[in-house]
Amino acid sequence: MRYYFHLRIGRELSPDELGLELPDLDTAYLEAFHAAQAMWGELLAERSDPLLRSFEIADASGRVLLTLPFREVLERARKPNGRIPQEVRSAQALLERTRALAASLCHEIDNARRMIVNAQESMRQTQNVLDRLPPRDR
Repeated sequence: MRYYFHLRIGRELSPDELGLELPDLDTAYLEAFHAAQAMWGELLAERSDPLLRSFEIADASGRVLLTLPFREVLERARKPNGRIPQEVRSAQALLERTRALAASLCHEIDNARRMIVNAQESMRQTQNVLDRLPPRDR
């Protein structure tokens, strides 16, 4: 899936036009987190406040899936625990449920297609039988 990492500075938004192809939202979160970590020192050296920034991780339709405030980098530096934020876990659970539902839907669509093909074949056979009957017996 392609994820876009829009950079928000205060009220201004710098959209990511390219995005990255990544396997899941967890990986996108980690990518944004590492980018924010890398930018943190540069921003301080420029005397720019990193706390005004955040990444908005969006999907291809433009829907923001997750916001990563740069403040989170500072919080992780203070108390490293290696845990994934609740929002990411919730998004991952939603993604897994969506995938399961999509797979179930595909299975049901395949079943419906088979039923339609069988019904069409039965109708053809019935029509063949009817075509062989004399007109008065139809």
